[in-house]
Amino acid sequence: MTTIRDIAKLANVSVATVSRIINHSGKVSMETKDRVKQIIKETNYHPNQVARTLYQKRSKMIGIIIPDLNNRFYTQIIDGIQEIIQKYGYTALISFSASSDNAKYQQYINNFENNNVDGIITSAFTINPNFQIHTPFVMYDSANIKDSVVRIASDNVKGGKESIDLLKNSAKNILIQHWPLTLPTIKERIESMITELNKLHINFVLEETSESDPSIAAQSTLEKYQQFDAIITVNDLYAARIIKESQRRNLKIPDDFQIVGYDNNILCEYTYPTITTIDQQPELIGKVAAQRLLQLINGDDSTQNSIVNVLPIKRNSTY
Repeated sequence: MTTIRDIAKLANVSVATVSRIINHSGKVSMETKDRVKQIIKETNYHPNQVARTLYQKRSKMIGIIIPDLNNRFYTQIIDGIQEIIQKYGYTALISFSASSDNAKYQQYINNFENNNVDGIITSAFTINPNFQIHTPFVMYDSANIKDSVVRIASDNVKGGKESIDLLKNSAKNILIQHWPLTLPTIKERIESMITELNKLHINFVLEETSESDPSIAAQSTLEKYQQFDAIITVNDLYAARIIKESQRRNLKIPDDFQIVGYDNNILCEYTYPTITTIDQQPELIGKVAAQRLLQLINGDDSTQNSIVNVLPIKRNSTY
């Protein structure tokens, strides 16, 4: 196996000179650079990554935490992160199935730090008073909370307003299905909806759901509430299940009631009718998170939050 000493000998330069060329540090003449690079190419030499990590004090690895690998929203975020970090030679380490377990988040973060990652990108979780981290750190899928953490949030306030705007000219009684309001992102979105509905003098009912099975939640929704002409669901998967349950009950959408989802999941285009929704642009969230993390790694100490725009997507489940 070719070593850095072999490269130095063949190029008739010092090991330190070869190291400077490989690590893009220090001044070396263009002629020497070209000669060394040609020898590296001819010998198919690959630097020892462990040695480079010790030398540079960087691993070129980024830790990523997601709650659920089966949720397309989070895999799209990973796609966005990867697109950015790969341009700068970084590799991703991914931990998943964190759900909402704060102890798991802390465990994953500790594991990443023990593996000398250069930075961590994680979905939002509740930071307890004993939380410690010594690595550049960015949190996505967060509410716009002002603290010492760099947070990447989709525009939840606009998302709530746009959900109502999609229905305001045709709905009079709206059912709003939501996760617990103790979740900051949900609180921002629902409060925005309520503000808009009150302005427009539209009747509404809030239905909190903690049901993890969308099929059961759909049955419960359609059994409990009869007097509504529109439903805003927690996300597109729940919207799809309500559509399926409605078909079983011979209810027609949007004639009997309209429905608005959230996320712009790919399944929105494959249901009948197709689902009107709010696109959070998860790939863009991932790109912004990666860009902010790289800034932190390179010495930027700003903790300003980044807000990612949301887009209303009109399809056939609304008029």
